[in-house]
Amino acid sequence: MKNEQNPKIRKRLLALRDEILKVIEWRDPSSGGGGAMDEIDQANELIEKEMGFVMSNNMRANLKEVEEALERIERNHYGKCLHCGQEISSKRLEVLPFARFCVPCQEKMESKSR
Repeated sequence: MKNEQNPKIRKRLLALRDEILKVIEWRDPSSGGGGAMDEIDQANELIEKEMGFVMSNNMRANLKEVEEALERIERNHYGKCLHCGQEISSKRLEVLPFARFCVPCQEKMESKSR
């Protein structure tokens, strides 16, 4: 990845990080309703809390990846595959700005995990 593109990518990653933090705060499962509830309300609240917990965990994982991408920019390692060291295609980074691996390495890793 060319260094002159890094400020633009960094700005995009910072905006993505802010969006993720807002979602995590909004879906915080610790904030619950109050008052008397019947069994259906209690079941619905339990489902919402469980979904919020799952979403929050996914968002936290995404947040970690975004923060790691920002660190790679700071160290001038952004855009290089962490497995083979080759450049990650700019198209891939446009779609997934926190990508850590090039497409061939990502595919190899995914096929091994199946």
